[in-house]
Amino acid sequence: MHLLIQLFSEIRIVLVQGGPVLWVMMGLSVILYGLIISTWVGLYKVKQEVHALDETKVSYENEKTVEADVAIFELDRFAWVKRRLPMIAVLVAAAPLAGLLGTVFGMFVTFDGLASQAGATPIDSISMGISSAMITTQAGLFMAIPGAILLAILRSQTSGVEGCLEQKMYQHIAEMKGVRV
Repeated sequence: MHLLIQLFSEIRIVLVQGGPVLWVMMGLSVILYGLIISTWVGLYKVKQEVHALDETKVSYENEKTVEADVAIFELDRFAWVKRRLPMIAVLVAAAPLAGLLGTVFGMFVTFDGLASQAGATPIDSISMGISSAMITTQAGLFMAIPGAILLAILRSQTSGVEGCLEQKMYQHIAEMKGVRV
């Protein structure tokens, strides 16, 4: 129990030292990872629907109807996932920049502490500014690195589903023409 209280005390200190930029970064982090999770869930549902296409044997009249059905599926279901990838990329790119903003903010506090020789302990404001700068820099990297990895995985999965959908379309067209695949 004592360890838990100490952990919460340390978290509170970090949040105070991080300043307002850290709070903004935490909000960005919630948005970023919420968007990643919702996109992942949407991609999983699209994958299930694409794999279910084998079970539903629909007889098509011609190639145009197959291509039209695939295009409608892409616009109706798959575009929802694909539209979110650029926004995730922007948030991943913004994370280190927000950390840099916090670094600059912390350096302002540091230089202000250096400039104010009137106070008895300028070292307190200097150390507080450096601490704020390092905390936000670290937070920006902690947001960006896993976000970039997850974005790369999402892009790979998305292109895999896109390829599978295209393969299913060509299989239906080949079956219509009597070609055994």
